[in-house]
Amino acid sequence: MALTSKYTQEQIQAMDLISYFREAVFDDIMHGSRILRVARYARESTNHEDQKRALDSQIERLDNMIQANIYFSMQDKHRFTEKGVSGRTTNGRAAFNLMLEAAKRHEFDIIIVQDVCRFARNLLELLSNIELLKEYGVGLIILDGNYWTFNLNDTDIVRIALEGGMAQGESMRTAKRVSNGVASYRDRGQLVVSGLFGYDLVRNINPQLNTLKINPERGLTVRKIFELYTHPKLEKRVGTSAIADYLNSNGYKTDSGDLNWTASKVNRVLKNEKYMGYILYGKFKVVDTMTKKKVATKIKPVREDVYDDDGNIVEKCNLIKGDWEPLINEEVWWLAYDIRAGRAAEYIYSKKGNIRNGLRESADAIANKSFCQCGYSRSPQYIHVAKDGKEAQFRYACRWQIISRTNEYRVTHNLPEIPDLCNLDGTSEMKLWLMSIKVFEFVFGERKEEILEILRRLEEAHKHVIQKGVNKPVYELENDLERVLTQLDSLHLKELANEIDDSTYKRLLSKLTEDKQKIETELENSKLEEARCSRKLFDLKMIEQRLDTYVDFTGKKVSNDLINMFVERIIYRENDEFVWEMNLVGSPSDARKYRIKEYSKEHSDELKSDDTFNIIHKFMISVEECERFVKDVCGRRFVPKFWRPIVVKIAVK
Repeated sequence: MALTSKYTQEQIQAMDLISYFREAVFDDIMHGSRILRVARYARESTNHEDQKRALDSQIERLDNMIQANIYFSMQDKHRFTEKGVSGRTTNGRAAFNLMLEAAKRHEFDIIIVQDVCRFARNLLELLSNIELLKEYGVGLIILDGNYWTFNLNDTDIVRIALEGGMAQGESMRTAKRVSNGVASYRDRGQLVVSGLFGYDLVRNINPQLNTLKINPERGLTVRKIFELYTHPKLEKRVGTSAIADYLNSNGYKTDSGDLNWTASKVNRVLKNEKYMGYILYGKFKVVDTMTKKKVATKIKPVREDVYDDDGNIVEKCNLIKGDWEPLINEEVWWLAYDIRAGRAAEYIYSKKGNIRNGLRESADAIANKSFCQCGYSRSPQYIHVAKDGKEAQFRYACRWQIISRTNEYRVTHNLPEIPDLCNLDGTSEMKLWLMSIKVFEFVFGERKEEILEILRRLEEAHKHVIQKGVNKPVYELENDLERVLTQLDSLHLKELANEIDDSTYKRLLSKLTEDKQKIETELENSKLEEARCSRKLFDLKMIEQRLDTYVDFTGKKVSNDLINMFVERIIYRENDEFVWEMNLVGSPSDARKYRIKEYSKEHSDELKSDDTFNIIHKFMISVEECERFVKDVCGRRFVPKFWRPIVVKIAVK
């Protein structure tokens, strides 16, 4: 039922925005007299020419409709467009996620889309995002179907669920057809690549006839990789890391045209069967047709059919011969395959020291929690392997340096300089062992009451900082809002009594409406800030219980279990300064959430700043104490040049 059938225009204008949204229907929003800030969202799932034209038409239709409505206002930054992105999931939909973030900040009042499937093709995400927008105080208009999602009746809910389900079903059927198409590709030996390093893709009008043509320059690089890896003389065979260094030093460019070869890139070349002229189907399997999530099947190439003694096939050849010229002789490719298989087995199942290799997560809890001030994690590197009854010795080094090498190495080997590349030295494991004992002695020793008092002070300081950030208290903003609402009522009465002309009325209405919306936004923010003030920074009751945990300080280091339980992360800064951030609630925390994919100066600056952490204590470990620990506790030789005073700062998460 339209609002005009229940309320006068004055009453409608006097409503706060959320009340208006809850009672309004589609026509009230589209043809009402409330000034609304609008965002629009347009999307097409492919980059085909016809889809591009359809997207342009969709954008033009939406923008023209919004511009024609005198009560709609839209900023350019709120024109959200998704080109060539599927609606099956919000993952990868950059514009959609930016729109949700802007909605959370209440930068606009409503979002307009053309139809249900433009907004989402996943029924669960469709309904959950509609509810999420309502929590943000933002409504969604879907033109095809006349949906106003802030006030859906029973029939609307059934209709929108049906349309969302049909869109999802269509997407799932399409994805299933694509997945099933792999079987037909196998039957006819069709090439399924968009490109392959060392080759140029030769496209045909009929995609089934696409083929590959050797690229002279990059093909030479592929041959060089196999040549170095499978040299006839065993002593001259080179591993993937050394091959990467050789390629970078001698100007062999990657597919991107740079000199940034890595061991993993070399390995991808070595294991691709297409270089010997064959196709191996089924390397990946789609496990979710909606999200297109794929997992590696780890299928191994079978060179020829294998029979048992009775002549029955035990294992069938799974390689399909292609129609392009091979870059690598079959015998050379299979030799590389055997070398890789042998090295992998040796690497995974041997123990170079005390830590198993070939695993993503180290058995060493300190390694899993260690991070460099540049933001990258720090991984164990062996200095001496276990030998003659002596334990292995290792250090923790920055992953960025391990991947890209140090600048000194890059200069020596004529590699291009990497700006801001981390230059911090590796850290002996004994330093971390000693620190673990000292940190846990402070936290779980006789300092319980002192720690709790520090945390209480941090809690109060946290509240004070938040309160300072609030421009006006809630009660003042509520008074301001009441004042503006009174002025709006007065304005409507004057307009009804013809005491002011139309142009003055519209100007004042626009100004007061803008003031009202601004105050409502400030009021919402102030309420959020007050809620944050009331929220506890620390669970002091739980922490007090956890501080009674028994810790054994008699060994060389604190146990992995306790480090996993109570250490959030360890930050290594320059000049041997370390921040141990503790999770005193005692719930194990997965430090992988702190791992980064690339360097960010902003993130690095945060890690270098004490303001980022709730530091409760700091102390220094002298070189003399380090020497006693190395000799008396670890039973090792102390080398003075590798040691300096260690600065330790303890923070609480």
